[in-house]
Amino acid sequence: MCTVYDDNGKILTKKKVLLNVKAGPDSLIISIDFGLGFSGYAFNVKPRQEGGETQIKRWSYGLGLDTPKTPTCILFDEHGEFMKFGYEAKTAFNNMRGGEAEKHYFFEDFNIAIQGKDISKQTIKAANDKSMTTLKVFTEVLRFLKDDALKTIRSHPEGGEFTADDFTWVLTVPDTWKDFHKHFMKEAAVQAGLVTDATKDKLMFVLESEAALTWCLKLQPDGFITQNHSRDSQDQPAGAAEPDTSCNGTEWICEVIKKRKQPKPMLFSEIDFFGGKMNETQRDGKRYLVVNCGDENIYFTTHEVLEGGALKTLYEAPKDNLGGKYVEEKFKQFLQKIFSNGVWDEYEQNFSNEVQKMMYDFSRLKQVDEDVQISCPGNLVMLAQKQKQIETFFDSVEGASWDDGSIRISREKLRSFYDFSLQRITEKLRQILNKNLNIGFIVLVGGLAESQILRQHITDQFGRQYKVLCPLRPQEAILKGAVELGRNPEMVEPQRKRPAWFRCWS
Repeated sequence: MCTVYDDNGKILTKKKVLLNVKAGPDSLIISIDFGLGFSGYAFNVKPRQEGGETQIKRWSYGLGLDTPKTPTCILFDEHGEFMKFGYEAKTAFNNMRGGEAEKHYFFEDFNIAIQGKDISKQTIKAANDKSMTTLKVFTEVLRFLKDDALKTIRSHPEGGEFTADDFTWVLTVPDTWKDFHKHFMKEAAVQAGLVTDATKDKLMFVLESEAALTWCLKLQPDGFITQNHSRDSQDQPAGAAEPDTSCNGTEWICEVIKKRKQPKPMLFSEIDFFGGKMNETQRDGKRYLVVNCGDENIYFTTHEVLEGGALKTLYEAPKDNLGGKYVEEKFKQFLQKIFSNGVWDEYEQNFSNEVQKMMYDFSRLKQVDEDVQISCPGNLVMLAQKQKQIETFFDSVEGASWDDGSIRISREKLRSFYDFSLQRITEKLRQILNKNLNIGFIVLVGGLAESQILRQHITDQFGRQYKVLCPLRPQEAILKGAVELGRNPEMVEPQRKRPAWFRCWS
């Protein structure tokens, strides 16, 4: 049974909890992280006793990338029919010229799409100012992710002929989302075919911070980025504490994972947690401040681990819109300053794909804190040299120099792209930590947490009083944790007052 409350805490009724009927240790799980900037999915199709590990789809689309998420952008044809999603959609639209682009619908700014309460009836503007209902756009994104996940799973010889009905679907939602946001996502999930009236008990929603912390609590001590890990740790094959469970097309590596030797954990408790022992970071009564450093926004949520391992949300701070895109925007301003006199503006307008490739290259620099080089496209060089020699563009720009086809950026300049964002994050953390919430750990997750500059700054500012943790591959923590919560829904505090539809279905 679950208790349904009104806004004042008064008990309205009690209903049978259907959420836990299908979910469990041996459930088939697909988790979807529908992010405003990037999206992805993870899945687990093997019972725990068979050694099944969570798999994550890798995305690249021939761009030399290998990422656990793809841009949340979608392309429709002139008739409003779905064409492409993610990297493929962005590349295809950028390749269109003039009238062809005007005929299509391309959406990528999903932050604007979820403003206001009556989202289902709202419309969202495409890049060319054409409009489509927000519900249809979100539905087609979920439909693509669902179909692609099933296709990926079926492609393996042992995958089987699974259908959507075979899975428990776990959708992650930002901690600051309101009830109407979640109602809207439920409607989109049903229309996208994730669940039907007969299987609606197999749809779960979990908070991003809950999912991320759940994954971190599962890790052994060497599953975190520490001083003992080099800056390249995230690119190396994962240790046994966090096996490399990515899945790119038909490449499955479960057998390799099974054979890896498990390290001896640092035991501080005999309490069983997810089938293993809890270490220092996982003891009951510990309080964690989860900092979800996303592409668009940064979220701050404090959780407590209760007796038995369930998570209780203690405090949610307002989000801050200084995520990864803000840092990228500072980098673009830097390029605009180098290629002055309208050179960069003209290049950005006429060579969208090349500009996007430079942004992808820049995103790889998150893991370093030193002088870096980024390749300069040949057509940008040609455009610049119509005005003057390429080297002279760098004469008056501090922290930048030309190096035989590449733009060299000094360590100090690279750090400056993060300055304002880090200042705001530090201020927000101090405000939360001064609330006497008895926090012991600061947990950094999300794409921007891959930044060595960010991690080092937070450690320098708060490391003497709090333990700062960041899992290897922090961008994957939410997806992997969502799968764990799909199999262990009891890990979220059972008595938390969620809205009725969120906890049970009428």
